[in-house]
Amino acid sequence: MSKKGVSAVRGNISPVVGEKTVYAIADWYPDTPESDRNPEKVTWELFKKRSNGNFTSTNIKKIGDSSFTFGESSTGHTYRLEAYLYNPEGGGLIITPQRNKIPQISKVELLYVDDTKGNEFSFLEKMRAKAHCINMFNKELVFTLWEDDAKGSGHNAQNQAIETKKARVDKNGVAAVDFMLTKALMQKAMKGETDVKQLEFYVTVEYYTNKKHATDNVNTNNPFPQQQKPSSTTPPPKAKNSPAAQKPQSKKEEKGIWDSVVDWWGELWDHGEAKGTATKDKEPTREKPDGRSVSTVGKTEPEKKEEKPCECKEKMLYWGKHFTCEERKKIFEISKRLDCDPNYLTSAMALETGGTFRPDIVNSLGYTGLIQIGATAAEDINRRKGTNITAGNNGNLKNMSKIEQLTYVEYYLEPYKGKLNTLADFYLAILMPVDCGKGNQRDYVVFDKNISLDYKDGKVIKNTKWVRQRAYAQNPVFHKEGKNEDGKTYVWEIAEEIEKQYERGKASIESSFSCQTDTTEDQNDDEKWHDPVDNPRLTKYNYSGIIKPSSATYGWCRRNSSGSKKYHSGVDFFAIPGKDKVYSCLKGNIHQVTYSDSAGWIVRVKIQNVKDLLEQEKKVNYTTRYADELKGIDIKETDSVYLIYMHLDSVVVTKQDATDKKEVKAGTLLGYAGVSGSIASGGKAPHLHLEIATVLDAYGKGESVRTNPARFVKLNSYDTKDQDEEAQKKHFYK
Repeated sequence: MSKKGVSAVRGNISPVVGEKTVYAIADWYPDTPESDRNPEKVTWELFKKRSNGNFTSTNIKKIGDSSFTFGESSTGHTYRLEAYLYNPEGGGLIITPQRNKIPQISKVELLYVDDTKGNEFSFLEKMRAKAHCINMFNKELVFTLWEDDAKGSGHNAQNQAIETKKARVDKNGVAAVDFMLTKALMQKAMKGETDVKQLEFYVTVEYYTNKKHATDNVNTNNPFPQQQKPSSTTPPPKAKNSPAAQKPQSKKEEKGIWDSVVDWWGELWDHGEAKGTATKDKEPTREKPDGRSVSTVGKTEPEKKEEKPCECKEKMLYWGKHFTCEERKKIFEISKRLDCDPNYLTSAMALETGGTFRPDIVNSLGYTGLIQIGATAAEDINRRKGTNITAGNNGNLKNMSKIEQLTYVEYYLEPYKGKLNTLADFYLAILMPVDCGKGNQRDYVVFDKNISLDYKDGKVIKNTKWVRQRAYAQNPVFHKEGKNEDGKTYVWEIAEEIEKQYERGKASIESSFSCQTDTTEDQNDDEKWHDPVDNPRLTKYNYSGIIKPSSATYGWCRRNSSGSKKYHSGVDFFAIPGKDKVYSCLKGNIHQVTYSDSAGWIVRVKIQNVKDLLEQEKKVNYTTRYADELKGIDIKETDSVYLIYMHLDSVVVTKQDATDKKEVKAGTLLGYAGVSGSIASGGKAPHLHLEIATVLDAYGKGESVRTNPARFVKLNSYDTKDQDEEAQKKHFYK
């Protein structure tokens, strides 16, 4: 039966947090009747990528409405937006929300103490005010509870402040405080009102970028904070084009009350508010035992458990704005191991990438990535570290993320540890490694277009002299002598250029952090397992390009040329060579990284806690689907169990990691899928071959030591367009 409904959607895949984004239908399946091609009938559903690699519904589902606004907590996560007439199909648009640069208070809510929304409260209970913010992690907000009993709509200057509290915005973009509404009742009593039946109130939330406002004065005869007398009737300026400049006056502004400050320059205000009612006869809400918001302040119980600031916030990093929290922390770790200044590394990356910091940038000579690694350097890293990286437009370096490629940046720089003492020396290690250590010799000649070359049999020898002559013309950025340029590049010219990047980097230090400082939380059950590839599916086609998903399963599912059954020792998960990532499924230790002529690049990981594997099996509850598919042996908790990955295009773990038995977590990147090895190369079904065995090397041991990997992986539908496209060609390992 042919498909009907929405075949593709379009829209911004990097929406800004807090800004409304509208998506649209890009195309319909051809067999969709014209009468059904009605956008008002289409369901838009948002799915979130979980820690195990699966996308599950956020339960945000709208019919006929394609507008979405992502909140602060969405940053750092990946979503999939689907549009369909009947049921979700697993396709859609992959979305990664981007942090909003401008601090905003997007919404203020009033809640009962059990964290349910409310607008009518009892005088005898706490009322929780919660502010939802954007790009304001750890910023301090001022919450003020006001009475609103003046007649008429709007806010009147007769309204009185009841209480003020402060709270800091947490990692989810939320700050909250609790107010005791009995204080409002007491304030009415102090005015002589003895039978107060109802009080209307509102809460304002305000943000000051500079902590220059005066402390509230408190009258000892009155338990309520009083606003200071205005020292000026002129309001503080609001930053041009800021959210505050677009909003009406806050209640303090309407009343002409300004905190006294020394200097308003650079002050940015933003505010939000919410209204509610307190009544005499309403029963108070019961508080949950643990129902308080984690960001509530002003509590009587101990909360002075000071958390150590995140390292990426504690240490300022030049050019830090161009890196995430995890990337900044990795830069600090690398620099510590190399015994060098981390700002040297970021400045060198700025110069090498033209300030883009793109890991996929490739120049005309094939030099790739953050520090422009060339083919020769890649081969040297592979020789020293047992990896398999390649540079250039067809290489795998350009497919890596920043944090992945930083590993190879460190590998490149390792031989120069101890020589990276000056900024010039650091950059020379990248530009002309043989000269690293000569950074203090300002007149030393690095490149020279007039240098005499060496020849053999009439052909130039491509040695260091050849590099020095050739590199002069290729690096005009270092020609700083103007009319006096003599065809030579000196250390002082190189130093001047990298020092310029270093100084520029000071202006790009990250100042607005949204990192999570507490990384000690226990993993939940979902975090113990990570699928071996994103969107795990059986290969739809076999090696020859014939539709036969059963050939991807474990067991006697294949046939020899004679027609007899042929054993397949694992499961083949569809994966595009050099593009799709391969992950460790569970926490374990690297036990082998090797290359085989038949199976290609192989990584073997020994599972640390087999119980986690058995728990995953219960969740999947897999039953065999094909006649010749086997269940495999039943794994026992006392078994040694190995995850065996084959045919990888490249690996990011090394042979040294295997020697060191390096620990990896569930979700750790091991490498990229491929078709390496004679078994896979040349076929039309690119895949990751995964085995699960009770011995390190299961070759020749057959069914006695293996189990079916599908028992632990929730398989998605294999009938997808990308498989059809990839089956149109043969895939060879390069």
